[in-house]
Amino acid sequence: MTEESNTSSADSIGEARRWLALLQGQGQTPLLSGSRFIEPRPAPRLLPRRNDRAAFVVRVDLDDVKPPIWRRLRLASDLTLDELHEVMQTAMGWTDSHLHHFQMGPDQKNFRMLPFLTPFDLEEGDDEGLLEADVRLDEVIAAPGHRLFYEYDFGDGWHHTIKLERVEPWRDDDPVAHCLTGRRACPPEDVGGPWGYTEVLDALNGTVEPDNAEWMAEKLAWMPDGFDPAAFDVDQVNALLDTGSMPDLYDWSPELALLVVRTISSPRGLQSLLNRALAGWVEPEPELIAGAVSRYQHFMRLVGGGLRLTAAGYLPPAVVERLVADLDLEIEFVGKGNREDYTMPVYHLRESATALGLVRKSKGVLSVTKAGQKVVDDPVGLLSHIRSRLPLGREFERDAGLLALLVTAAGQSWRQHHDAATPIYRDLGWHDPGGRLDLALWHGSRPTLNVLEQATGRWGTPEEKATIARLLLRR
Repeated sequence: MTEESNTSSADSIGEARRWLALLQGQGQTPLLSGSRFIEPRPAPRLLPRRNDRAAFVVRVDLDDVKPPIWRRLRLASDLTLDELHEVMQTAMGWTDSHLHHFQMGPDQKNFRMLPFLTPFDLEEGDDEGLLEADVRLDEVIAAPGHRLFYEYDFGDGWHHTIKLERVEPWRDDDPVAHCLTGRRACPPEDVGGPWGYTEVLDALNGTVEPDNAEWMAEKLAWMPDGFDPAAFDVDQVNALLDTGSMPDLYDWSPELALLVVRTISSPRGLQSLLNRALAGWVEPEPELIAGAVSRYQHFMRLVGGGLRLTAAGYLPPAVVERLVADLDLEIEFVGKGNREDYTMPVYHLRESATALGLVRKSKGVLSVTKAGQKVVDDPVGLLSHIRSRLPLGREFERDAGLLALLVTAAGQSWRQHHDAATPIYRDLGWHDPGGRLDLALWHGSRPTLNVLEQATGRWGTPEEKATIARLLLRR
């Protein structure tokens, strides 16, 4: 055996002994990768807090995007990072639909450094590091040139660099966050990150390769109506930043005020959601109300004075077929459309009409209730009745349903973005023994979501669903 092989063998034995000692609870806790020990990820080392409040002027750049997208903000130095997250979402134009992390500089980005923890991290059992709610802005940047890094949507991978440009004296009448200027619109959510957004810009500029033209046409059809990548309105951003307080809920469902009271110890997530959801309210046209309740009207008229159900308790096949034809439900299911248990849109229509107290089953006969009879020919009265019953279900379902209406009213797809409401659901006191609170939230929302889908159709646009969701949330 050569001296080199002896040395290699001794190194291996020594490494094995160190690993064994580690397993026995001795020494450090590095990771083993191949034949090398890797040091633990370093934790951020905070800067000293200021004794006085100052104004930090920072520039926020969205990395890896051309032409540049940026914002210049004037921020209170004692903002906590969870508050800064809310500011970032508003100033950039994101919808807070995905996870995020802050990572400390203050110089170059160290990819190995532990990020600051979010409530989601704690729920997942990751408690190594500092909680963002406990860290102030002046503890991560202090002098001009210092940088803080912010990542949003780990799938698309939107990285932001927050650079401190100057420190100014604080004035008592200053808002805690104010946008001074900026350039270009925020990319749409779920567009595919910087690479996907570059493709969209190329398509908008007419520079798409011919073999990608059909796919890109579909992608552009999915984009928000009237999207202008060059647009930026600083006044609109500041108007949204100024609505940081709770909105006036007097004209809205009393359930919303109860929701606020129950999350009073951690209101920020709900506050942001309420402001986004309720901001777009306009008085509805009569045609909108009539369309929103038309399925229930048609169903009650078809039930009439009483409809005998099958032996299994379902609607007769002929009635199912008629509902499919009359309400144009063919695009919402797969099958022949003559059995209620196989035709989910019809099944959900009856289930939600029953839950709303519009129809009832007794001794094998489905009939319209007295409440239903009073409003069957009165769209406004029917809408008022539906509002009075929402959200539906048991308490955990009612909370989930209310959040579903709020997220939808904010212009987001509940199917795609319900996970963003999971922290609020947790703040309301709900837990899932299986560790999937997001799935519990999704399933709990179904009774109320079925009503929304009856009012908009399953394939309504986000704008249509947002309008109807706000309509259902009114007092």
